[in-house]
Amino acid sequence: MELRPGIRVVLRYRSGDQATDALGLVDEVTDLTVTVRTKRGPVVVDRESILVAHEVPPAPVRTGQPHRALSAVDLRRISAAAWLPPQSTWLHADNVRAEAEGSTDFVQTGWLLRAEADSPSRRASSALPLDAPGMPAAQALDAVEAWYAARGLSPQIQIYSADASAALDPTCAELGPLLRERGFTPSAPVLLLTGATREAAAGATRATDAALPGLTIHVEDEPSEDLVTALGRDPEAPDRAAFTRLLTSGEQVQFVSAWAHHPDGSRSPVAACRLAEVNRWAVVTNLVTHPGLRRRGAGRAIVRAALATAAGRGVRSYLVDVEADNAASLALFESLGATVAQRSWYARR
Repeated sequence: MELRPGIRVVLRYRSGDQATDALGLVDEVTDLTVTVRTKRGPVVVDRESILVAHEVPPAPVRTGQPHRALSAVDLRRISAAAWLPPQSTWLHADNVRAEAEGSTDFVQTGWLLRAEADSPSRRASSALPLDAPGMPAAQALDAVEAWYAARGLSPQIQIYSADASAALDPTCAELGPLLRERGFTPSAPVLLLTGATREAAAGATRATDAALPGLTIHVEDEPSEDLVTALGRDPEAPDRAAFTRLLTSGEQVQFVSAWAHHPDGSRSPVAACRLAEVNRWAVVTNLVTHPGLRRRGAGRAIVRAALATAAGRGVRSYLVDVEADNAASLALFESLGATVAQRSWYARR
C-alpha cells in the first residue's frame, strides 16, 4: 500500500531480532523512513524493515457500531479526502514559517484549503477547519481570505456540528462569531449520513448482486462520457475537463453505473454514482438517476451495488453528504439504514 501523511495505519516491522507493531497516524514519509504518531509518541520506522502495512479506520471516540463511533472531525476528514481538488494545502503556523524559510517540509494538519477555479463548487473551493492551526482564529481567517483572493475566488468556510444537532463542533465554535462579524452567511445545511455497508447491501459483496431485472451493473475506474454529461457538464461546457479531474480525485475511486437493455440490442444509462474509499470507509457521491426513470428502484439498486463493492473489499462503514432539502435522497439512504451523524454549512460573504 502507499504510505502517505494523514492516514491511520498499523505497521509490522523488524526491531532487532523481533517483529513489533506501530499503530497510529502517519506523520511523515521519506525515501528511507516512515514516522507514525502512536499513543506512546512518534515512532520512526526504517522502510526496509517494514514487513506488513495496513491502512485502518480512524480511532473510535465512542462505543457502538463502527459507523457511529467516529468523531465529527474524522467524519469531515474522510468526506473531504474523497473530493480533493488539485489546489489543496494545509494552513498551519508551522507551514507558514516553513514557506517563509524556503522549506517544503510541511505538516499535514490544521485547516484544509481547497480551490478549483476552473470548476468552482462549494466542496472544491472552501476552507475546512480540522485541527488547531497554530495561530488565533482571526489570524487564520485573514490567511484564508488572502489565499482565496490570490486565486480570484470568494472565501468560503465549511463549518460543521458535533453531531446530528445544530450545535457547532468545538473545532468550529470560535469561528461562528468571527464569521458573523465579517459578514459571512451560512448556507442551507448539508446532512452527513453514515451506515453499515453490509446492511445497506443486504449482505451482497458483488455489485452485480444488486441489479434489477433488465439492468446490468458496471464498475469502472474512469467516469464515462455519459456520466459526466448526466452530472451537468455537457460536452461543450467550458469546465467539463476540470470537473472530470475532480471526479477522479482521491486515492481509490470507482464509478458504478446501471444500464437498461432494449429489444433492438441498444442500451441506455439509467443510474450511476461515484464510490471513493478513504481510510477504510466508503464515500458515495454524485448519485444521478435518469429523470424519466426515477422512483422505480434504479437509484436504490446503484447505491446497493456500490456498497456491495465496498463490502466485498472488507469496508464496513459508509458515509454520504446530502442537501437537507433533497427529500428523495434522504429517504433512499435512510431506507438503507443510514442515519444523520452531522450537519455542515458553507459560510460565504
